[in-house]
Amino acid sequence: MPLAFTSPASKQTPWPTSTAELEPSERLIVWAFRRWVLGLAQNNGGHWSLVWNEFVRQFGAGDGKEAMTGFAKLVKGLHGHARRSIGHHQPCCSCLCADEVSIVCLVAACQHRQPRLARGLAEWLVLPDGAGDLLAAAVQLGHIMRRHGLRLPVRTQARGVAEALDKQEAAPALSQATMH
Repeated sequence: MPLAFTSPASKQTPWPTSTAELEPSERLIVWAFRRWVLGLAQNNGGHWSLVWNEFVRQFGAGDGKEAMTGFAKLVKGLHGHARRSIGHHQPCCSCLCADEVSIVCLVAACQHRQPRLARGLAEWLVLPDGAGDLLAAAVQLGHIMRRHGLRLPVRTQARGVAEALDKQEAAPALSQATMH
């Protein structure tokens, strides 16, 4: 069954706590991330097939393969170099956690050519050795999404994340996302 993406309920929340507050392009990333991680946890390739099918539907076979490669590298970078356990919810859960929003914001920052914000988000998620690979994967995915008209919004509150990380402070925007 194909995914049905609808417009977000509210565009007023700069740092979303629910999938209803996300743009369709953002929901695609969150859904794919959740499915991919569930496939890893259950060693079930069926979840990866769902992601592949959705990417082909969104981007066509050629660009779908390129998007899937970038996305797989993004997850691999998170999995291999994470600073801590990366939070996520089940695929159908309407809640968002800070890590899920940060991943979306990372791809958005890369898509909009905001290297300082992208670097800050990458370094918050992964150790320094993994930041370059994570950024390259996010750039690849963001570029394909932009080429197909899936523009990611730059969350205004996320800009404070990079500044806080530059100063080695706790990022206040991150604590506002619901985690459970």
